[in-house]
Amino acid sequence: MEHGFMGNRTNKIDAKGRISIPANMRGELGTEFVASRGFGKCLALYPLDEWDEFMNSIHKVTHKKRKQLEFFYLANAEKMSLDGQGRLLLNEELRKAVDLDGQDAAVVFGNGKHIEIWNCEQFAAELNQITVDEVEDILDEFDI
Repeated sequence: MEHGFMGNRTNKIDAKGRISIPANMRGELGTEFVASRGFGKCLALYPLDEWDEFMNSIHKVTHKKRKQLEFFYLANAEKMSLDGQGRLLLNEELRKAVDLDGQDAAVVFGNGKHIEIWNCEQFAAELNQITVDEVEDILDEFDI
């Protein structure tokens, strides 16, 4: 990962269910990408090469657990692209799955190898859940 996706922005969701992806994230995302459920209650956008790498990792998991992961990720996955104005159309099913149905804004979060789209309140709760002391403990634990 050269630089990866980073930062977050709160962007409007229009009446048609479209949200703008920040310009600084569009190039690395690519013209086509995969949208699926993410870790936590968010929508994850993967560049195609990262999606392939992620799926290859899942295929290394034992059969029963692999099947669970495939159901979770593949049943909710869809190949997508942005429109000419850099917007992503969030279909109703995906919006409901990640608590964005009826919301007029969402957080677009650059999370390393992929982008996540979060309900604003849930993103704030996740972000505020971890303390500086906990971060320092984790960094110490892994000698970072």
